[in-house]
Formats: sequence, C-alpha cells, structure tokens
Amino acid sequence: MFKYLSEYISIIGKTFINEIRLIFSDAAVKSSYLISPIIVGFLYSYIYSHEIITKIPIAVVDQDHSQMTHSITRMLNSSQQVTIDYSATSLLEAENLFNLGKIKGIILLPNDFTRKLQRGEVPVISVYCDASYMLYYKQFLTSVTASIGTYSAQIEVNKLMAGGTPQKQAVSSRRPIDTVSVPLFNIVSGYATFVMPAVFLIAIQTLQISAMGVLGGTQRERKSFTKLYPFIKKPLGSIPVLLGRSGVYLLISMILMLIQVGLVMGIFKFPQRGNPFEIFVFLIPFIFSVTFLGIFLMNFFKKREDAIMIVTIFSIPSLFLCGVSWPTLAFPQWIKVISYLFPSTLAVKGFLEITQSGASLIEIKELWLQMWIMCFIYFVIAALTLKRLSYVNVR
Repeated sequence: MFKYLSEYISIIGKTFINEIRLIFSDAAVKSSYLISPIIVGFLYSYIYSHEIITKIPIAVVDQDHSQMTHSITRMLNSSQQVTIDYSATSLLEAENLFNLGKIKGIILLPNDFTRKLQRGEVPVISVYCDASYMLYYKQFLTSVTASIGTYSAQIEVNKLMAGGTPQKQAVSSRRPIDTVSVPLFNIVSGYATFVMPAVFLIAIQTLQISAMGVLGGTQRERKSFTKLYPFIKKPLGSIPVLLGRSGVYLLISMILMLIQVGLVMGIFKFPQRGNPFEIFVFLIPFIFSVTFLGIFLMNFFKKREDAIMIVTIFSIPSLFLCGVSWPTLAFPQWIKVISYLFPSTLAVKGFLEITQSGASLIEIKELWLQMWIMCFIYFVIAALTLKRLSYVNVR
C-alpha cells in the first residue's frame, strides 16, 4: 500500500513540474494567463480610479433671462456633477452641440418661468438627459433634481417668511423630516469599488480556462497527451494527474490574486475590510473549480485556436450572471440555475462579502460549503475527462 501511495505522490510531483514547464514554454499561455490578469487589474482600476463621474458638460437654454433663472444656473454650475460649458440661445443650437458630442445634457428654462412663479403657478423646466450612457444620465439627473429641489424650497421658505412666519418655523414646515443618507461599504458610491473586485475573479477564471484550453488543444493536435501523462492509464491514475495539474494553477492563480488584493486594491484605495488570510482560504475551492472546469472543456478544444473563443463565451456571461450588473433577485429561475454552472457566481458573492462587507469565513460558511460541493462535482467530471482523453488521443 505504501508503495502505491509513494508512487502516486511521485506522479503528483512529476505532473506538477511538467505542467509548470508546459505553461512557461508556451508564449501564448504566458501572455494570456500570467501577464493579462495583471494588466487587466491595473488598467481597469486606473481607468475607473476617479470612482464617480464629475463635471459633466451640459448646455443651458435660458429663454427667460431673469434673476431667478440666473440663480438656478449658478446653483447648477456650482454642483459637483455638472458644469455648464455652453449657454445656448435656442434649443436647436443646444441640440447641435449635443449631436457633436460637446455636451451630455440640456436644460431648457422657458420664457414664462418667472411670470408663472409670480402668479403662483408651477413652471416647467425641461431636462434632456443622455440615457444611452446610464452613468451620465444618473449624475446629470441627480444634480438637476437636487438643485431645483433646493431652489424650490428656498422660494417656499421666502413666501412663508413674507407672510410673517418666523424663519425657523418656515424651514421646519418646508422640511419637517431630515433625511441622512449613509452609503454602506461603498462609501463614495464609486463605480470602481462596485465592479472591480468582481472583475478580478472573472479575469482569473476566463484567462486561466483560456490558457488551459490552449495547452489542451495543442496536446490534442500533436497527439501528445499520453506521452505527457503516461501514468494516467494506471488504476485511478487520473486522480494524481489531476491533483498535480490543479496544484500548479492553484499556486499561480493565488499569486495573481495576491497581486490584485494586496497591490492593486491598495494602490487604487479600494476597500479591503476582510481578513487577508480568510480571503485566500475562501478562494481555494474557486480556483480548483475553475481548473477542473477547464480540464472538462478540453473535450471541446481540438485545436489551440478553439480556446480563444472561451474569452467571449465566459467573460461577459460570467459578469452578468454573478449579479454585479443586474441583481440576481431579478433573474428568472432558469437563469439562476445556469449561473451556478460558473464557479465565479458563488465566488464573487463571497469575495465581495469578505473584502467589501468585512464578513468572516465563518459567517459565509454555507456559501463556502456550496463552493466545495461544486468543486467536488467538477473534480469527478475532470477525472473522467482525463481518462477519456487518454484513450481518444491515441486513435
């Protein structure tokens, strides 16, 4: 028994060394798996490093030219979200500026604005937002709503004071309840803090599977699979081969995640509230699942070029299905089921809870257990795949 055990341990070691040699001897694999995740982490983080969009260029069409409309214009221009770059004389001129891409929104102050206010009527301010880009739309509309709301409150308070109401009472009657908005976890409501932690994991998943597909496709093209893993036909020989290969990807992916969590998140000041050790312990079943899934997908990679498609197949769906771009509560049931076929679905959820919410591994132990169950399922599938490929490759 000890003889067999030592033999299998030796197979694990030989497979581990062999897989490292294969990875570092293939230029395409080195660039896609070892370099690309780091580039993605730094580049995307730098692009979104400002967190929120500010000073969106807009145009104001002031047809009233009154003191009141000038006050509104000054109030808008002093906000953080927008800056009035153009004062158009007509809506047509503003539309031309928008079509040329010089502005992202238009505010139309009608010529009867002051007159309606003096009569006690409610004037209408038209706001044209660029809804094709939701971040511009949100920031622009938020700024206009806040500015107009503040100005409306000021007018109402002035009216009450003119009628003899004390200032304190006038303010209280206009705003009987004070609301305090406290963003939890994502304190600055930044886009990078929201999306980048998920991107780190999805980049690792996509690029690791892509690299494994390139190696697997090359082995099938050259019919070198059984030469590289001659012991796979031994009884249960696929298991030590699988453990040796997965150990390599665990080591490399953990180093890549260490760079993302320890370096990228630190440089760009993304929140990291969890225990660093627990983060990496949590990611172990995720990386194993990605490795086993990558081996299973070798069934479909007959050429090394076939694996390039995995970038398209896995990256965008993984981002959507993990619940970052759209809440999982709004998913149809069948989409929820499909989402659990991707290791990143559970991993992103737990990774965000640890790094952003400061949860401990004990608090998300049920999620971690689910990841290990997925890992075991993919382990069995991967072992059967290796056994199948050992026979298919010699034909």
